[in-house]
Amino acid sequence: MDPIVLARMQFAANISFHILFPTVTIALGWVLLFFKLRFDRTKDAAWMDAYKFWVKVFALSFALGVVSGVTMSFQFGTNWPGYMERVGNIAGPLLAYEVLTAFFLEASFLAVMLFGYGRVPNWAHTLATVMVAGATTLSAFWILALNSWMQTPAGFELRDGVAHATDWVAIVFNPSMPYRLSHMLLASGLTVAFLVAGLSAWRWLRGDRAAGVERALKTGVILAAILIPIQIFAGDQHGLNTLHHQPQKVAAMEGVWETERGAGLRLFAIPDEATRSNRFEIVIPYLASWILTHSSDGEIRGLNEFIGNHPPVAPVFFAFRIMVGVGVLMLLVSWWGAWVLRRRGVTTWLARALIPMTFSGWVATLAGWYTTEIGRQPWLVTGILRTGEAAGPLPATTIGTSLVLYVLLYAGLLLAYVLTLMYLARRPDAPEPEETGNRDPLNPAPAE
Repeated sequence: MDPIVLARMQFAANISFHILFPTVTIALGWVLLFFKLRFDRTKDAAWMDAYKFWVKVFALSFALGVVSGVTMSFQFGTNWPGYMERVGNIAGPLLAYEVLTAFFLEASFLAVMLFGYGRVPNWAHTLATVMVAGATTLSAFWILALNSWMQTPAGFELRDGVAHATDWVAIVFNPSMPYRLSHMLLASGLTVAFLVAGLSAWRWLRGDRAAGVERALKTGVILAAILIPIQIFAGDQHGLNTLHHQPQKVAAMEGVWETERGAGLRLFAIPDEATRSNRFEIVIPYLASWILTHSSDGEIRGLNEFIGNHPPVAPVFFAFRIMVGVGVLMLLVSWWGAWVLRRRGVTTWLARALIPMTFSGWVATLAGWYTTEIGRQPWLVTGILRTGEAAGPLPATTIGTSLVLYVLLYAGLLLAYVLTLMYLARRPDAPEPEETGNRDPLNPAPAE
């Protein structure tokens, strides 16, 4: 195979595995803070039980995210040296800011959050949770700033073909950054909401009817019900921004080959790049223009205006529909679940419906990420650096061998992660040594 294609597949495998875990930790930190603040306010031990279970999930997710992030960063030098040669003056500092301001902060307080309860004053443990939650979001800010800049570059100039920063504010807050950041943070929130609700539902069905399990389940369902309409609105705004700055990506998402006014929404189609047409279509007239331009007569530029300069159509087209389809399912399940909780509380039918949704956030996130990243092709940095120009000289056999090893390793780690979650869910929490004896279980911290 072409070594460039193999290198792209290898980076895709790395980022697909890596992104699963920051997607969990970004929002789970704030859910943990919610559990902790509820406990601090009510002294209800059920909230602390929920905290103690989910902080283990956070630690596991954080560890896998760090490990997979390190291997991914090595590929900038091994597989894509042209990337740093061309835009390293901008990418390097942004990645460094993420490490210096977010990762170090998160790592510094993580041990206190994981092991400090009962060993440090209660206010210090709560503060550590605040700092870790804030650091995860700050990390997402810097990474999304760089990714958004690669999509919609701003605040730079080219000197001898190399990008140099001229305005760091414009670089960080580039045209797509606010939309991309909000979309990703909400995606993380939905991922965690269904993870918490689904795993708690599984525990509940297995007979663990502890108050902490029900509190977590209800928190997940209500959080999902609140976030999904906000995500739909954020996605709409993001789509308007993408139509303005990357019309070829939107054309691929919608399967539009010829420029159209009043374009119909293709619910399903089979894009054929050989004939530059769709072999089969189910179309709702005018709906695509109405959604993307908020006008039934709005114009959507077709792919034939971008011949040689647009992404592969089928992967973007289908990934986008998977993302939207899962989002609609999230809306239906979360709103129905919130209604059931309000009327009857946790029921067997609700728990059974939530279990298949446990990892739905991962599916939607990966589909959205593929839409974004494949949709940027053939550019690595839009208008500055094509993907093929950044590739290194490694032969196909070397890249292919490491790709197979990466996939096998990641498949094993992902299986181990899921099995560990199931193990944690099956295993009742035993009292910790520092919480036994005469210490008050609702306030085990030393005197402040």
